[in-house]
Amino acid sequence: MQESNIGAIGFVELPGRWSDTAASTGRVGLAWERVFNLRGQDRVEIIFKYRGVPIDEASRKVLNFLTAQGPCPSLDREQILALHTVLGVATVGDNQFTNDNQPGSLEGPRFHLAQASVDTVSGRNVLRVQGRFVNNLFYDGIFYTAGKDGRVVEELFLQSPEIADFETIKEDYQTILDSIVWR
Repeated sequence: MQESNIGAIGFVELPGRWSDTAASTGRVGLAWERVFNLRGQDRVEIIFKYRGVPIDEASRKVLNFLTAQGPCPSLDREQILALHTVLGVATVGDNQFTNDNQPGSLEGPRFHLAQASVDTVSGRNVLRVQGRFVNNLFYDGIFYTAGKDGRVVEELFLQSPEIADFETIKEDYQTILDSIVWR
């Protein structure tokens, strides 16, 4: 199924076993998300998302600098700290590198970051993050700028509560990433 005009993505092809959820087109203020579920496994999701808030100038500069450098297989602690706002202060950005509180505690990190890198997706350098949330949702996502001034960051990610499903669906996810035509 081909989808078009999802934020900075002009076109993307999703394998036929994915379906758009009825509730995914809603907006809250400027924020939006599109959710696609694997048929028969509604907890396995591919989500296109914009949080509705532009990032600050310092974060924009860091993201643009890192992606302009080209692919990088592993970002270091300082780079991850500098990308805290880009990643989302209450989601992927709240990880063991940005939050020194005890994992599992009330104030502890909400996300365990396994890998952060700069990858090329369909000819464009993006920030890619992999890991697991404390609620055991496995995550593999990309962050990319949108809009003419680059202060808008959108996110596209795969998440699943089961590692077996997550590993099985990663091939679909890579196919989706490879099919992207950027605006």
